[in-house]
Amino acid sequence: RKGTGLCGEGATAGMVFGGSGKPHPSGLPTVEDQLNHVGMGNKHWFLFFISSLLVAADGMEMVVISLLHDPLRKEWDLDELGFASLGSVVFAGLLVGNLTGGLFADKFGRRNTLLGVSLVFGVGGLASALAMDVKTFAFCRFVTGIGVGSMIPVADSLMIEWSPTEWRGRLAMLLTGVAFALGSMFACIVGIIMHDLFGGEGAWWRYMVLVCVLPGIVSVPLMYLYLPESPHWLMVQGRKEEAEEEIALFAKANGKEMLGGGKVAPLDHGPHEVASIGHLTGLFSSRLIKSTVFITVAYTVCGFVYYGHIFIYPILLEEEYHMEVREAYGTMMIGVVVEIATVLACMVIMDVPGIGRRGAMASGFVACFVVACLVTLSQNVSQFVFLNSAVRALIEGPFTVIYIYAGELLPSSHRATGISFCNSFGRIAAMGAPVVTTWAEENSIIVVFGLFAGAAGLGTLAIILFKRETLGKPLVELVEDLEDDEDEEKKPLL
Repeated sequence: RKGTGLCGEGATAGMVFGGSGKPHPSGLPTVEDQLNHVGMGNKHWFLFFISSLLVAADGMEMVVISLLHDPLRKEWDLDELGFASLGSVVFAGLLVGNLTGGLFADKFGRRNTLLGVSLVFGVGGLASALAMDVKTFAFCRFVTGIGVGSMIPVADSLMIEWSPTEWRGRLAMLLTGVAFALGSMFACIVGIIMHDLFGGEGAWWRYMVLVCVLPGIVSVPLMYLYLPESPHWLMVQGRKEEAEEEIALFAKANGKEMLGGGKVAPLDHGPHEVASIGHLTGLFSSRLIKSTVFITVAYTVCGFVYYGHIFIYPILLEEEYHMEVREAYGTMMIGVVVEIATVLACMVIMDVPGIGRRGAMASGFVACFVVACLVTLSQNVSQFVFLNSAVRALIEGPFTVIYIYAGELLPSSHRATGISFCNSFGRIAAMGAPVVTTWAEENSIIVVFGLFAGAAGLGTLAIILFKRETLGKPLVELVEDLEDDEDEEKKPLL
Protein backbone atom coordinates (compact mmCIF):
# COMPACT_ATOMS: atom_id res chain seq x y z
CA ARG A 1 0.00 0.00 0.00
CA LYS A 2 3.11 2.20 -0.23
CA GLY A 3 2.00 5.16 1.85
CA THR A 4 -1.23 5.80 -0.04
CA GLY A 5 -3.32 5.69 3.14
CA LEU A 6 -6.13 3.99 1.22
CA CYS A 7 -9.32 3.87 3.23
CA GLY A 8 -13.05 3.59 2.55
CA GLU A 9 -14.36 5.67 -0.33
CA GLY A 10 -10.93 7.12 -0.96
CA ALA A 11 -9.70 3.99 -2.70
CA THR A 12 -9.65 4.59 -6.42
CA ALA A 13 -9.53 2.30 -9.40
CA GLY A 14 -6.19 1.08 -10.63
CA MET A 15 -4.36 1.54 -7.35
CA VAL A 16 -2.43 -1.28 -5.74
CA PHE A 17 -4.15 -2.88 -2.78
CA GLY A 18 -2.99 -5.33 -0.10
CA GLY A 19 -0.63 -8.20 -0.28
CA SER A 20 -0.71 -9.28 -3.91
CA GLY A 21 1.23 -6.29 -5.16
CA LYS A 22 -0.89 -6.24 -8.33
CA PRO A 23 -3.98 -4.09 -9.01
CA HIS A 24 -7.16 -6.00 -9.78
CA PRO A 25 -8.61 -5.17 -13.23
CA SER A 26 -11.81 -3.94 -11.57
CA GLY A 27 -9.85 -1.45 -9.44
CA LEU A 28 -11.46 -2.94 -6.31
CA PRO A 29 -9.63 -4.55 -3.39
CA THR A 30 -9.63 -8.35 -3.11
CA VAL A 31 -10.74 -10.29 -0.02
CA GLU A 32 -7.09 -10.57 0.97
CA ASP A 33 -6.66 -6.79 0.68
CA GLN A 34 -9.72 -6.14 2.84
CA LEU A 35 -8.61 -8.58 5.54
CA ASN A 36 -5.12 -7.07 5.65
CA HIS A 37 -6.63 -3.59 5.95
CA VAL A 38 -9.08 -4.59 8.70
CA GLY A 39 -6.27 -6.23 10.68
CA MET A 40 -6.53 -8.28 13.88
CA GLY A 41 -9.25 -7.65 16.43
CA ASN A 42 -11.48 -9.17 19.09
CA LYS A 43 -13.60 -11.09 16.58
CA HIS A 44 -10.47 -12.79 15.24
CA TRP A 45 -9.42 -13.81 18.76
CA PHE A 46 -12.88 -15.15 19.55
CA LEU A 47 -12.80 -17.15 16.32
CA PHE A 48 -9.40 -18.44 17.41
CA PHE A 49 -10.81 -19.40 20.84
CA ILE A 50 -13.69 -21.39 19.34
CA SER A 51 -11.34 -23.11 16.88
CA SER A 52 -8.95 -23.89 19.72
CA LEU A 53 -11.66 -25.77 21.60
CA LEU A 54 -12.13 -28.01 18.56
CA VAL A 55 -8.42 -28.62 18.04
CA ALA A 56 -7.88 -29.24 21.75
CA ALA A 57 -10.58 -31.92 21.54
CA ASP A 58 -8.51 -33.55 18.79
CA GLY A 59 -5.40 -33.40 20.98
CA MET A 60 -7.25 -35.06 23.86
CA GLU A 61 -8.60 -37.81 21.63
CA MET A 62 -5.08 -38.71 20.50
CA VAL A 63 -3.81 -39.07 24.05
CA VAL A 64 -6.86 -40.66 25.68
CA ILE A 65 -6.58 -44.01 23.93
CA SER A 66 -2.88 -44.43 24.80
CA LEU A 67 -3.48 -43.38 28.42
CA LEU A 68 -6.14 -46.08 28.75
CA HIS A 69 -3.71 -48.91 27.98
CA ASP A 70 -3.72 -50.43 31.46
CA PRO A 71 -7.37 -49.88 32.54
CA LEU A 72 -8.88 -51.12 29.25
CA ARG A 73 -6.72 -54.23 29.25
CA LYS A 74 -7.92 -55.00 32.77
CA GLU A 75 -11.55 -54.09 32.04
CA TRP A 76 -11.93 -56.35 29.03
CA ASP A 77 -8.94 -58.72 29.33
CA LEU A 78 -7.22 -57.45 26.15
CA ASP A 79 -3.79 -58.58 24.98
CA GLU A 80 -1.31 -56.16 23.40
CA LEU A 81 -2.49 -56.84 19.86
CA GLY A 82 -6.12 -56.41 20.91
CA PHE A 83 -5.39 -53.02 22.46
CA ALA A 84 -3.35 -51.99 19.41
CA SER A 85 -6.31 -52.92 17.18
CA LEU A 86 -8.57 -50.75 19.36
CA GLY A 87 -6.21 -47.83 18.73
CA SER A 88 -6.37 -48.52 15.00
CA VAL A 89 -10.18 -48.38 15.07
CA VAL A 90 -9.98 -44.83 16.47
CA PHE A 91 -7.64 -43.79 13.66
CA ALA A 92 -9.97 -45.42 11.13
CA GLY A 93 -12.67 -43.04 12.30
CA LEU A 94 -10.23 -40.15 11.96
CA LEU A 95 -9.55 -41.28 8.39
CA VAL A 96 -13.25 -41.28 7.49
CA GLY A 97 -13.62 -37.86 9.08
CA ASN A 98 -10.69 -36.52 7.11
CA LEU A 99 -12.01 -37.80 3.78
CA THR A 100 -15.54 -36.49 4.27
CA GLY A 101 -14.94 -33.33 6.30
CA GLY A 102 -13.03 -31.49 3.61
CA LEU A 103 -15.58 -32.27 0.90
CA PHE A 104 -18.41 -31.15 3.17
CA ALA A 105 -16.54 -27.94 4.08
CA ASP A 106 -15.97 -27.04 0.41
CA LYS A 107 -19.60 -27.88 -0.48
CA PHE A 108 -21.63 -26.72 2.54
CA GLY A 109 -19.22 -24.22 4.07
CA ARG A 110 -16.76 -24.21 6.96
CA ARG A 111 -19.33 -23.10 9.57
CA ASN A 112 -21.99 -25.74 8.84
CA THR A 113 -19.42 -28.52 8.65
CA LEU A 114 -17.84 -27.62 11.99
CA LEU A 115 -21.26 -27.55 13.64
CA GLY A 116 -22.08 -30.99 12.26
CA VAL A 117 -18.82 -32.72 13.12
CA SER A 118 -18.83 -31.26 16.63
CA LEU A 119 -22.21 -32.87 17.26
CA VAL A 120 -20.90 -36.21 15.94
CA PHE A 121 -17.87 -35.90 18.22
CA GLY A 122 -20.01 -35.13 21.27
CA VAL A 123 -22.43 -38.02 20.74
CA GLY A 124 -19.61 -40.52 20.11
CA GLY A 125 -17.59 -39.32 23.10
CA LEU A 126 -20.51 -39.46 25.53
CA ALA A 127 -21.57 -42.90 24.29
CA SER A 128 -18.04 -44.33 24.58
CA ALA A 129 -17.89 -43.32 28.26
CA LEU A 130 -20.99 -45.47 28.84
CA ALA A 131 -19.95 -48.49 26.71
CA MET A 132 -20.31 -51.80 28.54
CA ASP A 133 -18.23 -54.02 26.23
CA VAL A 134 -15.18 -53.60 24.03
CA LYS A 135 -17.08 -53.82 20.71
CA THR A 136 -19.47 -51.03 21.71
CA PHE A 137 -16.55 -48.97 22.99
CA ALA A 138 -14.65 -49.48 19.72
CA PHE A 139 -17.66 -48.42 17.63
CA CYS A 140 -18.25 -45.32 19.77
CA ARG A 141 -14.58 -44.31 19.53
CA PHE A 142 -14.81 -44.84 15.76
CA VAL A 143 -17.75 -42.39 15.64
CA THR A 144 -15.83 -39.98 17.87
CA GLY A 145 -12.89 -40.26 15.50
CA ILE A 146 -15.10 -39.30 12.54
CA GLY A 147 -16.00 -36.06 14.29
CA VAL A 148 -12.45 -35.33 15.41
CA GLY A 149 -10.99 -36.20 11.99
CA SER A 150 -12.78 -33.26 10.38
CA MET A 151 -12.08 -30.70 13.07
CA ILE A 152 -8.45 -29.69 12.47
CA PRO A 153 -8.52 -29.47 8.63
CA VAL A 154 -11.74 -27.43 8.56
CA ALA A 155 -10.93 -25.25 11.60
CA ASP A 156 -7.45 -24.66 10.14
CA SER A 157 -8.93 -23.63 6.77
CA LEU A 158 -11.37 -21.22 8.42
CA MET A 159 -8.67 -19.63 10.59
CA ILE A 160 -6.29 -19.23 7.64
CA GLU A 161 -9.02 -17.70 5.49
CA TRP A 162 -9.90 -15.06 8.08
CA SER A 163 -6.32 -14.15 9.04
CA PRO A 164 -4.42 -11.10 7.75
CA THR A 165 -1.34 -12.22 5.83
CA GLU A 166 1.02 -11.05 8.58
CA TRP A 167 -0.82 -13.09 11.22
CA ARG A 168 -1.68 -16.18 9.19
CA GLY A 169 1.30 -18.32 10.13
CA ARG A 170 1.27 -17.36 13.80
CA LEU A 171 -2.43 -18.01 14.34
CA ALA A 172 -2.40 -21.32 12.49
CA MET A 173 0.69 -22.44 14.44
CA LEU A 174 -0.93 -21.51 17.75
CA LEU A 175 -4.09 -23.31 16.69
CA THR A 176 -2.74 -26.60 15.33
CA GLY A 177 0.31 -26.69 17.61
CA VAL A 178 -0.27 -25.07 20.97
CA ALA A 179 -4.04 -25.69 21.25
CA PHE A 180 -3.52 -29.33 20.24
CA ALA A 181 -0.72 -29.75 22.80
CA LEU A 182 -2.79 -28.10 25.53
CA GLY A 183 -5.56 -30.57 24.75
CA SER A 184 -3.08 -33.41 25.29
CA MET A 185 -1.96 -31.85 28.57
CA PHE A 186 -5.56 -31.44 29.70
CA ALA A 187 -6.18 -35.13 29.04
CA CYS A 188 -3.13 -36.05 31.15
CA ILE A 189 -4.25 -33.79 34.01
CA VAL A 190 -7.78 -35.22 33.91
CA GLY A 191 -6.33 -38.73 33.89
CA ILE A 192 -4.20 -38.03 36.99
CA ILE A 193 -7.13 -36.41 38.86
CA MET A 194 -9.60 -39.19 38.04
CA HIS A 195 -7.04 -41.92 38.78
CA ASP A 196 -6.28 -40.44 42.22
CA LEU A 197 -9.93 -39.63 42.96
CA PHE A 198 -11.04 -43.21 42.41
CA GLY A 199 -7.85 -44.86 43.63
CA GLY A 200 -7.07 -46.26 40.21
CA GLU A 201 -9.94 -48.74 40.55
CA GLY A 202 -13.31 -49.26 38.89
CA ALA A 203 -14.74 -46.82 36.38
CA TRP A 204 -12.31 -43.91 36.82
CA TRP A 205 -11.37 -44.06 33.15
CA ARG A 206 -15.01 -43.52 32.14
CA TYR A 207 -15.09 -40.19 33.94
CA MET A 208 -11.84 -39.26 32.22
CA VAL A 209 -13.37 -39.95 28.78
CA LEU A 210 -16.49 -38.00 29.76
CA VAL A 211 -14.58 -34.89 30.88
CA CYS A 212 -12.42 -34.92 27.74
CA VAL A 213 -15.53 -34.55 25.57
CA LEU A 214 -16.56 -31.28 27.24
CA PRO A 215 -14.52 -28.80 25.12
CA GLY A 216 -16.12 -30.10 21.94
CA ILE A 217 -19.62 -29.91 23.45
CA VAL A 218 -19.08 -26.39 24.80
CA SER A 219 -18.00 -25.23 21.33
CA VAL A 220 -21.36 -26.12 19.70
CA PRO A 221 -23.51 -23.25 21.07
CA LEU A 222 -20.61 -20.82 20.63
CA MET A 223 -20.27 -21.78 16.97
CA TYR A 224 -24.01 -21.58 16.37
CA LEU A 225 -24.15 -18.05 17.79
CA TYR A 226 -20.85 -16.51 16.77
CA LEU A 227 -18.89 -18.52 14.16
CA PRO A 228 -18.59 -16.60 10.84
CA GLU A 229 -18.42 -18.20 7.42
CA SER A 230 -15.20 -17.91 5.43
CA PRO A 231 -15.23 -14.90 3.04
CA HIS A 232 -12.93 -16.79 0.67
CA TRP A 233 -15.39 -19.71 0.50
CA LEU A 234 -18.31 -17.34 -0.05
CA MET A 235 -16.46 -15.72 -2.95
CA VAL A 236 -15.71 -19.07 -4.56
CA GLN A 237 -19.44 -19.92 -4.28
CA GLY A 238 -20.39 -16.66 -6.01
CA ARG A 239 -21.88 -15.16 -2.82
CA LYS A 240 -19.96 -11.90 -3.06
CA GLU A 241 -22.44 -9.74 -1.13
CA GLU A 242 -22.38 -12.14 1.83
CA ALA A 243 -18.57 -12.08 1.86
CA GLU A 244 -18.65 -8.26 1.94
CA GLU A 245 -21.17 -8.32 4.82
CA GLU A 246 -19.02 -10.74 6.86
CA ILE A 247 -15.89 -8.63 6.39
CA ALA A 248 -17.86 -5.47 7.25
CA LEU A 249 -18.73 -6.95 10.66
CA PHE A 250 -15.05 -7.53 11.41
CA ALA A 251 -14.17 -4.04 10.14
CA LYS A 252 -16.81 -2.45 12.36
CA ALA A 253 -15.56 -4.40 15.40
CA ASN A 254 -12.02 -3.14 14.70
CA GLY A 255 -13.14 0.44 14.15
CA LYS A 256 -12.04 0.38 10.50
CA GLU A 257 -13.75 1.50 7.33
CA MET A 258 -13.51 -1.02 4.50
CA LEU A 259 -11.52 -0.24 1.38
CA GLY A 260 -13.22 0.52 -1.92
CA GLY A 261 -16.48 1.63 -0.32
CA GLY A 262 -16.98 -1.80 1.22
CA LYS A 263 -16.82 -3.64 -2.11
CA VAL A 264 -14.68 -6.67 -3.00
CA ALA A 265 -13.25 -7.44 -6.41
CA PRO A 266 -15.02 -10.31 -8.22
CA LEU A 267 -13.13 -13.50 -9.02
CA ASP A 268 -11.43 -13.47 -12.41
CA HIS A 269 -12.85 -16.89 -13.32
CA GLY A 270 -16.30 -16.63 -11.72
CA PRO A 271 -17.89 -18.95 -9.15
CA HIS A 272 -16.43 -22.46 -8.84
CA GLU A 273 -18.34 -25.70 -9.17
CA VAL A 274 -19.85 -27.13 -5.99
CA ALA A 275 -17.49 -29.60 -4.32
CA SER A 276 -18.01 -33.28 -5.17
CA ILE A 277 -15.99 -36.46 -5.49
CA GLY A 278 -14.96 -35.26 -8.95
CA HIS A 279 -13.75 -32.12 -7.21
CA LEU A 280 -10.78 -34.18 -5.99
CA THR A 281 -9.40 -34.47 -9.53
CA GLY A 282 -8.39 -30.82 -9.38
CA LEU A 283 -5.75 -31.79 -6.81
CA PHE A 284 -4.00 -33.80 -9.55
CA SER A 285 -4.03 -31.08 -12.20
CA SER A 286 -0.70 -29.94 -13.61
CA ARG A 287 -0.69 -26.90 -11.34
CA LEU A 288 -1.40 -28.81 -8.12
CA ILE A 289 0.03 -32.32 -8.53
CA LYS A 290 3.45 -31.56 -7.03
CA SER A 291 1.94 -29.76 -4.07
CA THR A 292 -0.56 -32.59 -3.54
CA VAL A 293 2.15 -35.26 -3.54
CA PHE A 294 4.42 -33.27 -1.22
CA ILE A 295 1.64 -32.46 1.27
CA THR A 296 0.58 -36.12 1.26
CA VAL A 297 4.10 -37.36 2.00
CA ALA A 298 4.56 -34.77 4.75
CA TYR A 299 1.28 -35.69 6.47
CA THR A 300 2.05 -39.41 6.16
CA VAL A 301 5.48 -39.05 7.76
CA CYS A 302 4.24 -36.79 10.54
CA GLY A 303 1.16 -38.91 11.19
CA PHE A 304 3.14 -42.12 11.58
CA VAL A 305 5.87 -40.68 13.81
CA TYR A 306 3.68 -38.43 15.98
CA TYR A 307 0.74 -40.75 16.59
CA GLY A 308 2.93 -43.83 16.64
CA HIS A 309 5.03 -42.23 19.36
CA ILE A 310 1.98 -41.07 21.35
CA PHE A 311 0.68 -44.65 21.31
CA ILE A 312 3.86 -46.60 22.09
CA TYR A 313 5.57 -44.20 24.53
CA PRO A 314 3.37 -44.91 27.60
CA ILE A 315 3.70 -48.62 26.86
CA LEU A 316 7.50 -48.34 26.69
CA LEU A 317 7.53 -46.48 30.02
CA GLU A 318 5.54 -49.32 31.59
CA GLU A 319 7.44 -52.15 29.89
CA GLU A 320 10.99 -50.81 30.01
CA TYR A 321 10.96 -48.79 33.25
CA HIS A 322 7.91 -50.24 35.08
CA MET A 323 6.26 -46.86 35.60
CA GLU A 324 2.87 -46.71 37.27
CA VAL A 325 -0.05 -45.06 35.46
CA ARG A 326 0.10 -41.78 37.40
CA GLU A 327 3.86 -41.42 36.91
CA ALA A 328 3.55 -42.19 33.20
CA TYR A 329 0.90 -39.46 32.81
CA GLY A 330 3.18 -36.92 34.49
CA THR A 331 6.05 -37.93 32.25
CA MET A 332 3.92 -37.42 29.15
CA MET A 333 3.06 -33.92 30.37
CA ILE A 334 6.78 -33.09 30.30
CA GLY A 335 6.75 -34.00 26.62
CA VAL A 336 3.77 -31.71 26.02
CA VAL A 337 5.59 -28.74 27.58
CA VAL A 338 8.62 -29.37 25.35
CA GLU A 339 6.24 -29.71 22.40
CA ILE A 340 4.68 -26.29 23.05
CA ALA A 341 8.13 -24.69 23.28
CA THR A 342 9.08 -26.25 19.93
CA VAL A 343 5.89 -25.00 18.25
CA LEU A 344 6.53 -21.47 19.51
CA ALA A 345 10.08 -21.63 18.14
CA CYS A 346 8.80 -22.83 14.75
CA MET A 347 6.24 -20.02 14.76
CA VAL A 348 9.14 -17.56 14.74
CA ILE A 349 11.46 -19.49 12.43
CA MET A 350 8.87 -20.10 9.70
CA ASP A 351 8.37 -16.34 9.20
CA VAL A 352 12.10 -15.57 8.83
CA PRO A 353 13.01 -14.62 5.22
CA GLY A 354 15.43 -17.16 3.79
CA ILE A 355 14.04 -19.95 6.00
CA GLY A 356 10.28 -19.83 5.57
CA ARG A 357 7.95 -22.83 5.67
CA ARG A 358 10.36 -25.19 3.91
CA GLY A 359 13.33 -24.40 6.12
CA ALA A 360 11.29 -24.78 9.32
CA MET A 361 9.98 -28.18 8.22
CA ALA A 362 13.42 -29.38 7.11
CA SER A 363 14.95 -28.42 10.46
CA GLY A 364 12.32 -30.43 12.32
CA PHE A 365 12.66 -33.53 10.15
CA VAL A 366 16.47 -33.58 10.38
CA ALA A 367 16.51 -33.01 14.15
CA CYS A 368 13.85 -35.71 14.66
CA PHE A 369 15.92 -38.18 12.63
CA VAL A 370 19.02 -37.54 14.74
CA VAL A 371 17.24 -37.73 18.12
CA ALA A 372 15.29 -40.88 17.17
CA CYS A 373 18.62 -42.57 16.48
CA LEU A 374 19.98 -41.42 19.87
CA VAL A 375 17.02 -42.78 21.90
CA THR A 376 18.32 -46.34 21.58
CA LEU A 377 21.54 -45.26 23.35
CA SER A 378 19.69 -44.14 26.52
CA GLN A 379 21.44 -45.33 29.70
CA ASN A 380 18.73 -44.45 32.24
CA VAL A 381 15.14 -43.30 32.57
CA SER A 382 16.04 -39.59 32.64
CA GLN A 383 17.83 -39.82 29.28
CA PHE A 384 14.99 -41.91 27.87
CA VAL A 385 12.33 -39.38 28.93
CA PHE A 386 14.37 -36.40 27.67
CA LEU A 387 15.06 -37.90 24.24
CA ASN A 388 11.49 -39.15 23.78
CA SER A 389 10.12 -35.74 24.70
CA ALA A 390 12.42 -34.31 22.04
CA VAL A 391 11.27 -36.83 19.38
CA ARG A 392 7.62 -35.92 19.86
CA ALA A 393 8.32 -32.19 20.04
CA LEU A 394 10.56 -32.14 16.96
CA ILE A 395 8.09 -33.98 14.72
CA GLU A 396 5.32 -31.69 16.00
CA GLY A 397 7.22 -28.76 14.44
CA PRO A 398 6.81 -29.85 10.78
CA PHE A 399 3.44 -31.44 11.62
CA THR A 400 2.14 -28.01 12.63
CA VAL A 401 3.85 -26.07 9.85
CA ILE A 402 2.38 -28.33 7.14
CA TYR A 403 -1.15 -27.20 8.06
CA ILE A 404 -0.16 -23.57 7.33
CA TYR A 405 1.99 -24.51 4.34
CA ALA A 406 -0.74 -26.68 2.79
CA GLY A 407 -3.34 -23.98 3.34
CA GLU A 408 -1.15 -21.50 1.47
CA LEU A 409 -0.21 -23.89 -1.34
CA LEU A 410 -3.82 -24.85 -2.12
CA PRO A 411 -6.43 -22.46 -3.60
CA SER A 412 -9.62 -21.62 -1.66
CA SER A 413 -11.69 -23.74 -4.05
CA HIS A 414 -9.76 -26.86 -2.97
CA ARG A 415 -8.25 -25.88 0.38
CA ALA A 416 -10.43 -27.84 2.82
CA THR A 417 -10.78 -30.78 0.45
CA GLY A 418 -7.05 -30.83 -0.28
CA ILE A 419 -5.93 -30.61 3.35
CA SER A 420 -8.42 -33.30 4.35
CA PHE A 421 -7.54 -35.60 1.42
CA CYS A 422 -3.77 -35.34 1.91
CA ASN A 423 -4.09 -35.57 5.68
CA SER A 424 -6.16 -38.75 5.27
CA PHE A 425 -2.94 -40.54 4.30
CA GLY A 426 -1.45 -39.32 7.55
CA ARG A 427 -4.48 -40.83 9.29
CA ILE A 428 -3.91 -44.11 7.44
CA ALA A 429 -0.31 -44.08 8.67
CA ALA A 430 -1.59 -43.29 12.16
CA MET A 431 -4.14 -46.09 11.87
CA GLY A 432 -1.38 -48.60 11.18
CA ALA A 433 1.01 -47.12 13.73
CA PRO A 434 -0.39 -48.88 16.84
CA VAL A 435 -0.08 -52.33 15.27
CA VAL A 436 3.29 -51.60 13.62
CA THR A 437 4.87 -50.08 16.73
CA THR A 438 3.51 -52.87 18.94
CA TRP A 439 5.08 -55.43 16.62
CA ALA A 440 8.32 -53.44 16.59
CA GLU A 441 8.39 -53.17 20.40
CA GLU A 442 8.02 -56.94 20.72
CA ASN A 443 11.14 -57.33 18.57
CA SER A 444 13.36 -54.53 19.87
CA ILE A 445 13.23 -50.91 20.92
CA ILE A 446 15.83 -50.32 18.20
CA VAL A 447 13.26 -51.35 15.59
CA VAL A 448 10.70 -48.89 17.02
CA PHE A 449 12.95 -45.87 16.79
CA GLY A 450 14.54 -47.09 13.57
CA LEU A 451 11.09 -46.81 11.99
CA PHE A 452 10.64 -43.30 13.36
CA ALA A 453 14.08 -42.25 12.11
CA GLY A 454 13.42 -43.73 8.66
CA ALA A 455 10.14 -41.84 8.36
CA ALA A 456 11.81 -38.56 9.39
CA GLY A 457 14.47 -39.21 6.74
CA LEU A 458 11.74 -39.59 4.11
CA GLY A 459 10.25 -36.27 5.20
CA THR A 460 13.65 -34.61 4.83
CA LEU A 461 13.99 -35.92 1.29
CA ALA A 462 10.52 -34.69 0.35
CA ILE A 463 11.13 -31.15 1.57
CA ILE A 464 14.46 -31.00 -0.27
CA LEU A 465 12.84 -32.03 -3.58
CA PHE A 466 9.84 -29.69 -3.25
CA LYS A 467 10.80 -26.14 -4.25
CA ARG A 468 7.74 -23.92 -3.75
CA GLU A 469 7.80 -21.40 -0.88
CA THR A 470 4.70 -19.46 0.25
CA LEU A 471 6.07 -17.07 2.89
CA GLY A 472 4.47 -13.62 2.46
CA LYS A 473 2.34 -14.58 -0.53
CA PRO A 474 -1.42 -13.94 -0.75
CA LEU A 475 -3.95 -16.78 -0.73
CA VAL A 476 -5.13 -17.93 -4.15
CA GLU A 477 -8.85 -18.45 -4.77
CA LEU A 478 -8.97 -20.85 -7.76
CA VAL A 479 -6.70 -23.40 -9.42
CA GLU A 480 -6.69 -21.22 -12.55
CA ASP A 481 -5.12 -18.39 -10.53
CA LEU A 482 -2.05 -20.44 -9.62
CA GLU A 483 1.14 -19.71 -11.48
CA ASP A 484 2.33 -22.34 -13.92
CA ASP A 485 5.07 -24.53 -12.53
CA GLU A 486 7.67 -23.03 -14.84
CA ASP A 487 6.72 -19.52 -13.69
CA GLU A 488 6.99 -20.36 -10.00
CA GLU A 489 10.08 -18.98 -8.36
CA LYS A 490 12.40 -21.80 -7.29
CA LYS A 491 14.20 -21.19 -4.02
CA PRO A 492 16.98 -23.14 -2.33
CA LEU A 493 16.06 -24.85 0.94
CA LEU A 494 17.95 -22.31 3.06
